[in-house]
Amino acid sequence: MMLKSVIETIELLQDLKKPGDILDYVKKYSDEVQYWDLGEVLFLRSYIKGEGKKIEVLGRLGSIKINNLLVSDADGAIIALAVLRELSKERQSGNYVISTSISLSAKLIQHEPFNFMVPPIGIEEALNYEVDKQADFIISIDSTKGNRIAKYSDFAITHVIKDGYIMKVSDEVLDIYEKVTDHEPYFVPLTSSDLTPMDFNSYHISTLISPWLYTESPLIGVATVSKFAIPGYETGVQNISMLENAGKFCVELSRFINKGGSAFDEKELIELKNKLGESNLLKVKRK
Repeated sequence: MMLKSVIETIELLQDLKKPGDILDYVKKYSDEVQYWDLGEVLFLRSYIKGEGKKIEVLGRLGSIKINNLLVSDADGAIIALAVLRELSKERQSGNYVISTSISLSAKLIQHEPFNFMVPPIGIEEALNYEVDKQADFIISIDSTKGNRIAKYSDFAITHVIKDGYIMKVSDEVLDIYEKVTDHEPYFVPLTSSDLTPMDFNSYHISTLISPWLYTESPLIGVATVSKFAIPGYETGVQNISMLENAGKFCVELSRFINKGGSAFDEKELIELKNKLGESNLLKVKRK
């Protein structure tokens, strides 16, 4: 049950004394674990090895805590680890990698209305650890509450990013969203700036879709949001029902794509490329 997985993950993270303490827990639900312990931050990938397309569920964040209390920015890790628990029940039948980072401190980068929290090593280096370049599809999760644009009482999604184009999500993705939330889909409105690296002096709603710069595969963003702007370093703001719904969406979408479903119309992407050529945003992709 996703609700139980979310609550137990929150309790686990709240009790963590150092990043590496998470490893025994993650190994229990994994066929294989890769990790990079850099002292202040631990990057990890948990593999569930089975059949079908390889789906990465990536929980992005700067830190899980400030002053030993969970912060808003921890949402990415909470959802990713809860999804791991649920997908681990499908060993041999699904092909998944769940990635996230665990840190007890963060680096702040300038942003309005609140500064972003990113891992202590910086966002560019962090993304190199986070993104599995062998994944066929990436679901990127990030706390996106520190803005004045995406204002909802439940999680929001983006359209699909592929090769620098923003592609409309398929009706099947909308069906999954409506099924797990029992309401109409909420979307994060993206601009061209959101597809650029964070060192560009232009507005980014969050680092939600930054992983697209490091992969050739399509990516969708899953954002925890709020009705009012909340900084990533705020404590006491975890929305349990939102975390549960976002987790269920990630699980159901992962299953759908893994079994051969499509999150966007690939023929439309071919049409755009034929008429417009390759996107200029490919110039800023990272190798």
